[in-house]
Amino acid sequence: MSETIEITVEGMTCNGCAGKVRGALESTDGVAGAEVDHATGLVQVRPDGTVPAEDLEFAIDEAVESTGYRVANS
Repeated sequence: MSETIEITVEGMTCNGCAGKVRGALESTDGVAGAEVDHATGLVQVRPDGTVPAEDLEFAIDEAVESTGYRVANS
């Protein structure tokens, strides 16, 4: 699984917010890395291929919510 998962996170206002979200995502099983832009809310998650896509999407949502932010519905 080499495709990047893109989500939008609501509520981030600074680099500290972005770092908090990035840290939570990067400590999630199945995530190889994450890029977070607090200004746009855009988050790009690079899967490592060890977790099925539907499970990873759920884990990503949980990781973001654990930081106090919310994944926007697309």
